[in-house]
Amino acid sequence: MTDRKRRKKNKLRGQRTMGAGGTKNRRGAGCRGGRGNAGANKHKFHSIGRVKPTLYRQKTMSVKGKTVKLGYLDLKLDELVEKGKVTKQGEKYIVDKKSGYSKVLTSGEVTHKIILRINATNGAIKKIIAAGGKFEFAKKGLKVEEEIKFSGDEEDEELEFEEKEEE
Repeated sequence: MTDRKRRKKNKLRGQRTMGAGGTKNRRGAGCRGGRGNAGANKHKFHSIGRVKPTLYRQKTMSVKGKTVKLGYLDLKLDELVEKGKVTKQGEKYIVDKKSGYSKVLTSGEVTHKIILRINATNGAIKKIIAAGGKFEFAKKGLKVEEEIKFSGDEEDEELEFEEKEEE
């Protein structure tokens, strides 16, 4: 049979403070630093942070998507085809949302013909079209069929307009 021991609270019954030391200890809310969340920004800061971590910690920023440099994408196309993230049709590589990227940046050279169906910078679009590829992504307000105006094209139009005025 197991020993039946008296519990500590039962042993301490009959004593004036039940093991709390002086009579002023364990009385009122002062012994616990206030009631509830009192002192959460002062003396209870660390313990409140453990109990309610979202209350005082900095909110993390949400990541909207991964970007990739054009040169890096061009180098890794064959690996991405093997993994099934990019599809290949003849000589052309189709890069869409399956690749895991949301935007293509300008830096780097293009040696393959790429059909791009994700967002890209204007410089990246120019390089892809110059290499014989296509850009098939509807930007805000633009449809796929519409031609994309680049900042360089507007400068040429202004020059032609100035020449007409001189004549």
